[in-house]
Amino acid sequence: MKKLSLLFFAIILLSGCALYEQDSYQENYVVESYLVAGDELPKVRLSTTSPISKKYKFEDNTVSNANVEVRRLTPDSSVAETYAYLEQESGIYKPQNSITVQDHQLYGLHITTDKGDEITATTFVPGNFKTVNELQEEYMYQGSQQIEVITTPSQYLTNRQAYYIFTVNAVNPDTASLTPFYMDQVLNGDSEIEDFYINSSGIINEKNYDRNENNNIQLTVPWLAIAFYDTNNVVANAIDNNMYDFLRSQDVQTGGSTLSPGEIQNINYNISGGIGIFGSMASDTNQVVISKPDQSNGS
Repeated sequence: MKKLSLLFFAIILLSGCALYEQDSYQENYVVESYLVAGDELPKVRLSTTSPISKKYKFEDNTVSNANVEVRRLTPDSSVAETYAYLEQESGIYKPQNSITVQDHQLYGLHITTDKGDEITATTFVPGNFKTVNELQEEYMYQGSQQIEVITTPSQYLTNRQAYYIFTVNAVNPDTASLTPFYMDQVLNGDSEIEDFYINSSGIINEKNYDRNENNNIQLTVPWLAIAFYDTNNVVANAIDNNMYDFLRSQDVQTGGSTLSPGEIQNINYNISGGIGIFGSMASDTNQVVISKPDQSNGS
């Protein structure tokens, strides 16, 4: 199967008041960076939060002149290699050299601002996996045949179960190609079409997937993750603990839970000296065509 680089991981952007306590506002640094096994080291975005009275905009909140490093660590957390970063533009830092992210490795982020503040985080990159079944070229939207991806298992620390998220990237998105649920959202003015160019499922845990006799994992792509008809890249992502914690607690904050407001937990960032996400994933991509029910020859 063809493996494509993730251009963007569609989770909640690190902005807005839902990401930190507003009762007694205190400015925080915001970090955003995602390591993908087999891809080059990613850029690091660094900014500050905004109070609830002011809309967050990255370009207005960037942090410049910081010293940014990503470090590959040994199992005992000592430094094996250090990768220096340069500021590409205000608040956006890129690696000085092209370095490939290794799977099943521990990486650390170390930032020192020009004020002397330190921001640190670590991530363990999940093990690579691959698709072992042949997918159909075309699937009828909400037809009886769902998109099922069978993969080798992705290994993680201490043999904890693998957590997955599907990311569906529309190749040629346009309004006429929106599936009904997302068409309604755009036509009603609730969302912009750009919000759905890259769409994601929720977290898929071992309660939601099966293992076959070869110990391979069978994952089913939920139809709700499909925002556009025609050609889509369906990316299966095995996520690290940081992304799992962030997405799980963010889901509670934004209504994906039956907890009452007084019981809602704080988002778990796993970052010292700031908030945001320094996470990692392994991924594998398949390309499929999603046809409209009245245009399909059957599936």
